[in-house]
Amino acid sequence: MNRQIALAPLPAVTVLRTSRHRPAESEVIRRRADAQELVRIGRGKFVDAAAWAALRPAEQHLVRIGASADRIGPDQVVSHVSAAVVLGVPTVSPPPDRVHVTTVGSDRRTTNASFVVHADLDPVLDPSRISTPEGLQLSGPVRIAADVALTLPFIDAVVALDDLLRRGVPRAAVRDTIARRGPKGRRRALRAVDFADSASDSPGESIARTRFDQFGTEEPVLQHRFRSSGQPDIVVDFWFLSAGVVVEFDGEAKYRDPTMRNGRSAEDVVVAEKYREDRLRSMPGVRHVVRLRWADLWDEATLRAKLRRAGVRMRR
Repeated sequence: MNRQIALAPLPAVTVLRTSRHRPAESEVIRRRADAQELVRIGRGKFVDAAAWAALRPAEQHLVRIGASADRIGPDQVVSHVSAAVVLGVPTVSPPPDRVHVTTVGSDRRTTNASFVVHADLDPVLDPSRISTPEGLQLSGPVRIAADVALTLPFIDAVVALDDLLRRGVPRAAVRDTIARRGPKGRRRALRAVDFADSASDSPGESIARTRFDQFGTEEPVLQHRFRSSGQPDIVVDFWFLSAGVVVEFDGEAKYRDPTMRNGRSAEDVVVAEKYREDRLRSMPGVRHVVRLRWADLWDEATLRAKLRRAGVRMRR
């Protein structure tokens, strides 16, 4: 499994540090921070404000972790959502301002300005801890999956779990790890683990699945393949069989990101999508094709209306 675990690259951002041993330099840093040229990211740690604003939330959290590495003890591992971010696991909510670590052998959870320190008295040691090039220790993928299931809201947990299952993290092992924990959050965590699906191909698809479940739709088939003689297969995100409805999540990356266009222009991608949708509508049993955007996932009224107009029944 370790060969499938890739670490997110650490952003090349310089961290400036104050020190009582360098009073003149530290005073300059504080003055720049007062002038809002620098952003404080931890105790005595600052980065350039423009460089910080240019980073995505996950990248900002990676910088926080790197800047705090000297304060992470030898009996501690980076864990929970912080470890997930280091592994490049997607998150819905922005990562927290504090770095999450776990102290092995402790039964006390503490929080300070820089860290959320979790306790771990689990007698079964984590056999798949990961060492980063910077010398940090991370919880292993199974432990990370269990931790996010136990601590994150359902949607956030499902997005992370779908990604981890796609990487080969075994569902049964995650369930076993959760079962060894205390009762707090266990029922919700197990529901998230059971709901997670490695066939969900992107965070947008994961969120859409949680919305369909919230609305009480029939369970859609993920990555359903439509075949027609003499033409390429068409694989769709969601297939509501009884309603005859295809639902596709349209992230903007396939239009805007050159690496996803295979040398085609954005206009060529749009035209190809139009031809593909025309073919879909001609497939036996297909009555409607619904396209969802990111905004639809957060607008319940709009999302319900799109499904209702297409004929997808909702029990809730």
